[in-house]
Amino acid sequence: MKFECTTEQLLKAVTTAARFVERKANLPVLGSILITADGGRILLRATNLECGVEITLPAKVLSDGVVAVPGNVLVGFLSNARGKNVSAALVGELFKIETERASASIKTIPPGDFPILPQVSAERSFTVKSSELTRAIRSVAYCASTSTIKPELQSVLLFGEASKITAVATDSFRLAEKSISMRSGGSVAHLLLPARNAAELMRIVESVNSDVELYYNDNQLSTHVGEVYYTSRLIDGAFPNYRQIIPKSFTTEAVVLREDLSAALKSLSVFADKFAQVTFTIDPAKKAIFLSSRNPDVGEQTSTMRATIVGEQCTMNFNGRYLADSLQSIVGESVRIHANGLGKAILIKDAADESFLYLAMPMNR
Repeated sequence: MKFECTTEQLLKAVTTAARFVERKANLPVLGSILITADGGRILLRATNLECGVEITLPAKVLSDGVVAVPGNVLVGFLSNARGKNVSAALVGELFKIETERASASIKTIPPGDFPILPQVSAERSFTVKSSELTRAIRSVAYCASTSTIKPELQSVLLFGEASKITAVATDSFRLAEKSISMRSGGSVAHLLLPARNAAELMRIVESVNSDVELYYNDNQLSTHVGEVYYTSRLIDGAFPNYRQIIPKSFTTEAVVLREDLSAALKSLSVFADKFAQVTFTIDPAKKAIFLSSRNPDVGEQTSTMRATIVGEQCTMNFNGRYLADSLQSIVGESVRIHANGLGKAILIKDAADESFLYLAMPMNR
């Protein structure tokens, strides 16, 4: 194997591929990037068995071949190697790589055990705008569970109906839902994409400003974005029927400025106890929302926000961090809050955008 290409292109491709290598792999080849030189291109592949990527790169190939190189070593060299062009060759068991001002010989790994990345057919697919898919995943992924007890809750649910793709995530304590337009018609079955893999999908598609088509079957989801092919396994499980827990009616509704609510929650976090508990009072008579937190070792604080309120007065307790998290998905100036009183979940929306909702369960302490 021997090839030449630009340092910038190779570094960009290697940096992307390195995100998919297994850091603490029992099988050493999973910690490597597989490089295949074939004709007028090179292919870089990496996978952690959960998701994987294949990147096509134009190159001057002097001789074909394949090599598996430790991903972290290759990134480390190219990140600091100066020079416009890079040449690489496999000499025995060493991968020799050189720029105008630096060179290295890297020990390789036998490539024979490198897994094949699954290719998903185009029989089932849907198309969305890349920026909207990025926003949908970013709007909900932080709600996915970090516990391994229920794998289905470690995922981002994607499904399509009525010309919309909906993304949902929950850890049982809070839930976020975001809907975006689907360019293609029809419906899309429930796809449970592991949250970590969803984050990588987001990073792949946000690099372009165009429509992206995603292909899926019962076990995998994949997409082509430019010269990058991405594939992820899907979780085999049933996502909770979350819509049945979203209240259909409310006794209280309030609209408050997002900036005011964000500043109050940030300030209250200084005084919150180890459970991050915040007491949330909506008072229609005073046309205000009162937030308070107390820590016996620090002190206590109360913040007051002017609000437009309809309905009954209510007081509730919530995890302040959960309330603050919801605001990262709201881009409008105002937040609409729906409540049903003590011990009931609270529903938070962007006052100007019905495509996003956030449900937080109360703290009954």
